[in-house]
Amino acid sequence: MTAFKSIAAAILSAAFAGAAYAQSSTFTAKVAGEPAQSRIIALNTMWNCSGDTCIAHPDHAVSVRACRQFAHQARVQVTAYGNEQQQLSADELARCNADQPVQQARN
Repeated sequence: MTAFKSIAAAILSAAFAGAAYAQSSTFTAKVAGEPAQSRIIALNTMWNCSGDTCIAHPDHAVSVRACRQFAHQARVQVTAYGNEQQQLSADELARCNADQPVQQARN
């Protein structure tokens, strides 16, 4: 029984450490054009945008799903998405932007 408790404690510690790591990671999304708003909420994460750059500290991993949610809420195409350790590839960005309209340049 003691070995079981030790293993359970180790698993829980790793889970909490992973969540803490994800929250401390800074995500950056570069977008084509400007987002609809300067603050965007996607996947329970607040993104702060200025110009073509949005920054957040989410508690999830870099993924196409997360990028799609962000792009949908921001109503823009994403040109780069990720954190210091991982960026989406060109193919992943294409899947992220699959349903987003192409923005026209503003004059």
